[in-house]
Amino acid sequence: MPPVSRLASWSRELLARWSDSTGISPSDRVETLGAEQRFIVEIVKALASEPQVLVLDEPTEHLAAEDVERLFRRVREVTARGAAVVYISHRIREVQTIADRLTVLRDGQGQGTYPARGLSEDEIIHLIVGMDLEEEFPPKCTEFGPEVLRLEGLGGSGFSDVSLGLRRGEILGVGGISDNGQQDFVRALAGLGRVSSGRALIGGKPADLGSPITAMRAGLSYLPGDRHREGIFAELSLRENFASRSPLKDRIAGFASRSSETRRTAEAIRAYAVKTPGTETPIGSLSGGNQQKLVLASVVATGPKVLVIDEPTQGVDVGARAEIYRILRDLASRGTAIIVLSSDAAEIAGLCDRVVVFSRGQLVSELAGEEVTENGITGAALRSTAVRDGAEKGTAGFWKWAAGDLAPIVMVGLAIFALGAYVSAANGYYLTGRNIGGMLVLISTLALVAYGQQALMLVGGIDLSVGPLMGLVQVVASFFILDGATGGLMALGGAAMLAAALGVGFLNWCLVVPLRLHPMVATLATYMGVQAVSLILRPAPGGMINGDLLSLAGTRIGFVPVMFLVAAAIAVALEWMLYRHGLGLAFRALGSKPEVARMAGLPPARLRLFAYLGCSVLTLIAGVAMMEQVGIGDPRAGLNYTLASIAAVVIGGGSLFGGRGSFVGALFGAAFIVQINTATNFLGLNAAWQSYLLGGMIILAVAVYSKSRQKVVAA
Repeated sequence: MPPVSRLASWSRELLARWSDSTGISPSDRVETLGAEQRFIVEIVKALASEPQVLVLDEPTEHLAAEDVERLFRRVREVTARGAAVVYISHRIREVQTIADRLTVLRDGQGQGTYPARGLSEDEIIHLIVGMDLEEEFPPKCTEFGPEVLRLEGLGGSGFSDVSLGLRRGEILGVGGISDNGQQDFVRALAGLGRVSSGRALIGGKPADLGSPITAMRAGLSYLPGDRHREGIFAELSLRENFASRSPLKDRIAGFASRSSETRRTAEAIRAYAVKTPGTETPIGSLSGGNQQKLVLASVVATGPKVLVIDEPTQGVDVGARAEIYRILRDLASRGTAIIVLSSDAAEIAGLCDRVVVFSRGQLVSELAGEEVTENGITGAALRSTAVRDGAEKGTAGFWKWAAGDLAPIVMVGLAIFALGAYVSAANGYYLTGRNIGGMLVLISTLALVAYGQQALMLVGGIDLSVGPLMGLVQVVASFFILDGATGGLMALGGAAMLAAALGVGFLNWCLVVPLRLHPMVATLATYMGVQAVSLILRPAPGGMINGDLLSLAGTRIGFVPVMFLVAAAIAVALEWMLYRHGLGLAFRALGSKPEVARMAGLPPARLRLFAYLGCSVLTLIAGVAMMEQVGIGDPRAGLNYTLASIAAVVIGGGSLFGGRGSFVGALFGAAFIVQINTATNFLGLNAAWQSYLLGGMIILAVAVYSKSRQKVVAA
């Protein structure tokens, strides 16, 4: 792996080696990529390490046909250089194509190892299922009920002008080459996408597709294609997963009935042949096929008139796939209208009564009867001459920029400039060197403690004890660093301050990592403990700190405090580490997805220890900077910095959920907070305006970032 400074160019080379048309940039956030692009990134990442043993678990689950061929070429390159590949898949033909030997597992037990081409497809299926599957797809229906769904000129993000009808008991397939609007279409039906034109009628009544809730109320339920991200609550039990989609059916006198939830879940487990120890088993412990059947059962339990299913058999074995086909056909025979989106043309052809094909966001063909074949579906997509509607471009570029790391800094910088211009026009004293110098002193102190907060928030933590720790630093200094104290005593005081800071950081880490307390709960407890220690040592403010030290801390070059220059230099150094050093990359990776970071070989416990100790050391430096302003041991001096430091990080673009942030952004956030507090005084506003403006800015910063993420992910 190259140095972090070369990661962008190296990533670009690896992606280009896979294909020239991935549409993926090294600067893209993975959360904004489609499922297929995420799979490509994971595969390219695995290949980049040139492993001696490469394990691929369902690698083609979201890949288009051309990318499957690319994957097979890379696998052959890996084996050609002498490495071994373990290829795990439910797709029998893929295994027969790429593997030399195959081992079949059924219910966790091996069924033998055979030459991949020594068994027929039927023989492999028999080993997997334990019996022969005479018919993979149940017989289709020929008679249907009255029309239940009517779409008239429906259009939205990624698709346009879709008109069609669907009858009771009919299974309608949605096909086409990947990323041609069909997924946008089915998600819009489910209330998960924007509908900008046309209308939908269910049972002859207009249906509101503005959200999943309104779509369900209208009679339309949705089974998502990405089961792990949108289908299951992995840590919750089967009962809780099943009941979550139809909670009103378990209400007795307004309260949820656990016995009703258990009874309904047990019935669903029997009806859908879900293999599980019991209703209280965490659903994440089941196989993919059993998870899918339970989720399907929970969606059907909502009693939909129209059932929309995205990739019904993705990541499930042959036996589960046949059971799902049987379940869907049985639902249709009982009057449910079903829409199935699948990237597998053979699946659509075998399961569906009628198929509509999308190309470039438009419905280009409709197939029925004997026309519903794999070749017919693929041919309709390839022969299409449709042109994508170009009316919908809008502000996607702006939202992508707003979701980036630079946007918060630019926006806060503009806000600082605008507010400064307004206040200076109202009061000429605002731009004097004395006032600006005083503001820079306050900015440097807040910025330093905000850097520590930012380091922790990057790894998904938070520290509510920073304010009391700043006060404790002042109190400890007031016993040792005094006028007339010897150099040895002051050195001892410095060591005591450092020991106190590191002790608090280590205590926080112990509470959060080994004892697994929530960071907010743990550091709130530390907040109270540290504050209690400070008050015991200094019940009232006292102890004059060494004047020479205070003068040194207050040194200025012109009207600019040296401490501000130090704070700015630290911000630049930490920002460089964040994006150009392995530790910064590790922090961001851990905060983004802890389990993935652990599997990638990063040490979560050690990284969090670095973050907590680093936060405490930066808080110590902030406490030293605050000495010039306080001058004595005041245990309450730093309390206001706890929430202010969090606000500075959030305004500067940091995420409370981890993985995202900027130390330069935290500096700008600190500057804006100090500017707001100063501006209200110069404008003669009530002190409450400080809270109004600061709260408004926090809400605005979080809202813009949240909206930008939604827009980019949707795009």
